Amino acid sequence: MAADTQNELDRRHRSATMVVLFFFALDVVLVALAYLAGERIFRPMNPQIAFGLWLVILVCGLGVFVLRRTRFSAMRLKDLAAVKGVSALLRTLQGTTIQVASIGGAIGLLGFIITIITGDWSNMLRAAGVSVIVLVYCYPFKSAWQRTVRQLAPPE
Repeated sequence: MAADTQNELDRRHRSATMVVLFFFALDVVLVALAYLAGERIFRPMNPQIAFGLWLVILVCGLGVFVLRRTRFSAMRLKDLAAVKGVSALLRTLQGTTIQVASIGGAIGLLGFIITIITGDWSNMLRAAGVSVIVLVYCYPFKSAWQRTVRQLAPPE
């Protein structure tokens, strides 16, 4: 792999990894905050709102798998690398990882909102579990990115 391609891969992988780790940390902070201050932040509202937010979490959680599978399909990535080059391939790997991680972070925030509505910190724990599953699913392994670039990039 060319040095400039490796440098770009390292840079994009590092930024995607930092975003995923930030959302992991956000989940930990929100769970701790919900556990320590769950009763103090309780604002009673209609319980149907909490149910609706759980449905949003469900749709987002399932939608992440569809989004990632669609964006990372082998044919799509191969065409992208052939037409637009390695840089576009790496940009897609980074962008999709950040999008999926952002959805995982949003799931954690929705869980915190449910905790505020219900006053039950275990709701945050459940939502953080879903968020962590999404974040683990989208975690960018550098070896997988390198293998993808080697297999799909057009010869220089």
